[in-house]
Amino acid sequence: MSTNERTGPLAHLRVLDLSRLYPGAFCTSLLADLGADVVKVEAPGFGDGLRMMTPEPFKAGHVALNRGKRSLSLDLKNGAAADVVRRLVVGFDVLVESHRPGALEQMGLGYDDLAALNPGLLWCSLTGFGSDGPLAHAAGHDITYSGYAGVLQRLVEPGAAPPVPQITLALQPGALMGVIGILSAYAQRSVTGHGARIDASLVDAAMWSLAEDVARAATAPAPGWPAMASRATYRCADGRYVTVASSEPRTWAALCAGLDVAELADHRIGVAEDAAIARLRTIFATKAASAWLTHPGLAGGVGPVNTPGDLLDDPHLAERGAITTIDGTDTRVLANPLRMRGPDGVTTTATSPPPDIGAHTDEVLTEHGFTAAEIAALREASVI
Repeated sequence: MSTNERTGPLAHLRVLDLSRLYPGAFCTSLLADLGADVVKVEAPGFGDGLRMMTPEPFKAGHVALNRGKRSLSLDLKNGAAADVVRRLVVGFDVLVESHRPGALEQMGLGYDDLAALNPGLLWCSLTGFGSDGPLAHAAGHDITYSGYAGVLQRLVEPGAAPPVPQITLALQPGALMGVIGILSAYAQRSVTGHGARIDASLVDAAMWSLAEDVARAATAPAPGWPAMASRATYRCADGRYVTVASSEPRTWAALCAGLDVAELADHRIGVAEDAAIARLRTIFATKAASAWLTHPGLAGGVGPVNTPGDLLDDPHLAERGAITTIDGTDTRVLANPLRMRGPDGVTTTATSPPPDIGAHTDEVLTEHGFTAAEIAALREASVI
């Protein structure tokens, strides 16, 4: 879907996506959901790494994060590809990349090179440690960045072994910072006419979840959360878990009344927590999670510990439109979490299927002034 066919608040924003794997895919997925025309540059025959992350033929990450985009097949390792990018970038507002610092400069595709051709270009780099500093060129994965940022250690009590998360903790915050940077620079450009270079570090972004802890650590060691009966998870009779969040005296008293444990009503945080936790474990183990979640005396104090599969059929999320279906398929994916409602009836989720590798190569090149003969020559030279 080209720019003039799109709807949404960013329908006139054109994005050239040179990134690879998750951070860039998250970033440009959010922009596509808001209406931007995202052209994803992929290596001929291989495509983005998300297509190869899992063995199943219908790649979940690729489907979830590359829907609503167009695909341009271009071999950046071919020297002639740089000239193609230079011609293309004149017609784009945003360039997103996730190469190691300096890699694109070596191809003659650095920010200064391309800004000379398009002074209004908004260039967003998504890297692990940022574009400068001693670790700028260090490689890593999400666990590298979340560990460096201090996030892993804050998931457990002090002294305990940090876990290996089953989700990414740095990639999404980094992608969000990239989106915020792009939209901020876009707003600034509407006033000044000038482009900008956006440097989004996954480590820097992940650290923001520890803003309070870092401020506290400047004067004293950051304490961990103590074990608390009123802030915990409990296993139920069916093996499912529920959350308890009743740290205030009023909500704790209501929880105790609902569980019929009046002897704990006067419990105070930090006093005999082990005994209180043991008591609640015994109680929650007597019934299935569904029984506790529908218990009339526990409204608001007890919540579910959902699995990803649970989310697909959750009535609250369904009512909110948080789950959507890819056009022409029965594949359900998460919708964009941003909701925009107004007289224009703005939608905020792209539901067209993710493209095949290079599905829009000729279309995009033609839109940007390449002739049929030039396209044929590029294909003959294996550039596209």
